Amino acid sequence: MFGLTGGNLSNALAQLSGEAATGGQQGAFQFMGQFFGLMLDPFIDGRGGAPGSGGALGFAPEREALPEDVALAYARVMKAPAYKAPPAAFEPRWTAWASGFGGYNRTSGDPASGSTDLTARAAGVAAGLDYRVSRDAIVGFSLAGGGTKWDLAQGFGSGKSDTFAGGVYGAIRSGAAYVAASFGGGNHWMSTDRFAFGDHLTASFNGASFGGRIEGGYRFATSITGVTPYAALQAQSFRTPTYSETDLTGGGFGLTYTGRTATDTRSELGARFDQVALVNPDAVLIVRGRLAWAHDWISDPTLAAAFQALPGTSFLVNGATPAKDTALVSAGAELKLAKGISLLGKFDGEFASHAQTYAGTGTVRVSW
Repeated sequence: MFGLTGGNLSNALAQLSGEAATGGQQGAFQFMGQFFGLMLDPFIDGRGGAPGSGGALGFAPEREALPEDVALAYARVMKAPAYKAPPAAFEPRWTAWASGFGGYNRTSGDPASGSTDLTARAAGVAAGLDYRVSRDAIVGFSLAGGGTKWDLAQGFGSGKSDTFAGGVYGAIRSGAAYVAASFGGGNHWMSTDRFAFGDHLTASFNGASFGGRIEGGYRFATSITGVTPYAALQAQSFRTPTYSETDLTGGGFGLTYTGRTATDTRSELGARFDQVALVNPDAVLIVRGRLAWAHDWISDPTLAAAFQALPGTSFLVNGATPAKDTALVSAGAELKLAKGISLLGKFDGEFASHAQTYAGTGTVRVSW
């Protein structure tokens, strides 16, 4: 080490620092963030199966009359007049749904702090039940399973996790306004793998996530499209315990990491857009989009570590710094078929100066 300078010294320190452990935070926040958003998916029309809603969580007011052919098709598919007042008699309704979701994130490292470029992926499957308590209120629960994987550039290490999560959600509408919230938690069975001067080092540990999301908006109906300005607040906590690496080759470079709780609080401001189109006499297509800005108060991925062979020699290792301000873009469509079946596909993008995230969701819903 004493004979190294410049890039060779930086490379040696990067191998010793154990930065791979810092990537678990990004994967956990990414997985749980998609899960919280999925439970309140505003791209789904009529989560409780009520026809003619058209706004976030299916809680938009009636809008102007549709063209006659579209209105007739909507009425046939939804078993009720399109965008008309519901009948006087209300019947509670169940909806079962299942979704596959996943995303990819790339965050640039900072040479000044010694961090390396990070790529993180999250994927999972979620299923749940909605119950429409009244015309204007819905509650539900969901379970999800999947995993995350992350890698550092230049082969400085990687990690993965298996994740199981559960949550509850609800929403209520009043005229053109709505408020919705979801809460949940999950457990992550995590592992890391890296090499330092030929020494093979691995670790296994459990992480825990808790958090929730609350949002509200107001829908404006026009003859062309529906526009819903909205605001949202999402908070997450991710806890890892104190744990030690296993030195598989006996090289003596194994580290012990101190337990830590990281947090991510996100605010969102933006608008969603929706438009109904006729597909055929038995199907209605609802196209939606979103443009928004998000600001994150997020803990930098920093861990306190010490060499197991040299107790007392603790130091801090920095990971790639997450983006604080992000532009959010979404596009998707829902195909509503007869007999209460709906198919949904959606793309979400998050773009910042040194980080990008691309995510997708596919959902099947059956109402009865």
